[in-house]
Amino acid sequence: MGAMPDPSAAPRHEALVEELRTVRERGLLRLRDVPLPALAAAATAAGLPVGDDMLPSSILRLIGDVVERLDGSLATATAYTLGVAPGTRDWTAHDRRRRAAQVYGVSVERFRKSHERMLLDNAAQEILAFCATETVEPRAAAPAGGTPAVFALPGRDRARRQGSLTLLCRPVETLRAIDVVVSSENVYLQMSKMYQSSLSGTLRNAAARRDEAGALTDDVLQRELQEWLDRRGRSGGAVAPGTVVPTGPGELASQGVRRIYHAAVAIPRPHSYGYVIEPGGVVRAVHQVFTLMRKEREQHEPPLRSVCLPLFGAGRGGLSVDTSWSYLWAALEGELSHRDVPDVYLVTHREEARRTVADALRGLGAVEQVDPASAGNGPAQ
Repeated sequence: MGAMPDPSAAPRHEALVEELRTVRERGLLRLRDVPLPALAAAATAAGLPVGDDMLPSSILRLIGDVVERLDGSLATATAYTLGVAPGTRDWTAHDRRRRAAQVYGVSVERFRKSHERMLLDNAAQEILAFCATETVEPRAAAPAGGTPAVFALPGRDRARRQGSLTLLCRPVETLRAIDVVVSSENVYLQMSKMYQSSLSGTLRNAAARRDEAGALTDDVLQRELQEWLDRRGRSGGAVAPGTVVPTGPGELASQGVRRIYHAAVAIPRPHSYGYVIEPGGVVRAVHQVFTLMRKEREQHEPPLRSVCLPLFGAGRGGLSVDTSWSYLWAALEGELSHRDVPDVYLVTHREEARRTVADALRGLGAVEQVDPASAGNGPAQ
């Protein structure tokens, strides 16, 4: 997709508008061979990976994050125009323009001459504003091939197995050969939009099934969550913080993932886009994850033997990494002392978060080990 961007070079507004016009015309499925230096620079500034064919995916995330900052008709029309609305990635430019025009109730021609220009101009401005805030705490992801850090934890009861924790720094959608991946959800069990860069949205997108043209055919994770709610007569209502709901892995099965556990820990703040993350909810969720895994373990062949947890609330939940880790460790410490503890992984896509957790583990007396069997994305096969 052209030369790598200079990370220190801020993109110009005019260049972003022009490249967003290219995205609108070509669609997100046809960007791989198109030079987009301004959007690449914006993605870099936002801490998103742009090398090794990652740029199209990063542009999708960047635009999705920007659309999330909008509201009302502006958000909806922008999502259709740029193809980040669910199920529109394979639509033609004409179909997306027509649907966006319907949002404003105007003709396609009037929309093209007036509204569309306004939308692209505003989207470029929002990208610049988004990058300015994201560079304060970049979301840089470690390469998918980065070596995991395996920590042996001090055991208080030598008759029990000493637990270990493997710390991974990579995008969650690149995980392989881990039986259970845990997602963080809100208490309404409504997952993030597929184009959003949250853990929930990323897993939802990675697990979804699509046809050969890329059109969505089965929103697997959200469908199964809704079925769980419907069976219990809870559709539209909230579950108790700490509730954990299992679903299948959808397309992530091709990467060796066998279950997704959805931990409801985020409580929406009234009249805002923020969330409250309570320590008790995180502790209950972690306990439920291990309880559910022990219950389901022998129902699978081979038995479930590995689980990957996130730093609950350290993304859109607004918690600092230190606070998120303290909530998680309060529950995890006891689980790691059980005789039947599975292989436990902790994943973050931010290097500074990995360093914070690694330092915290060392402070607890954990010893980092060299484990050749863990040099890949997950357990040895």
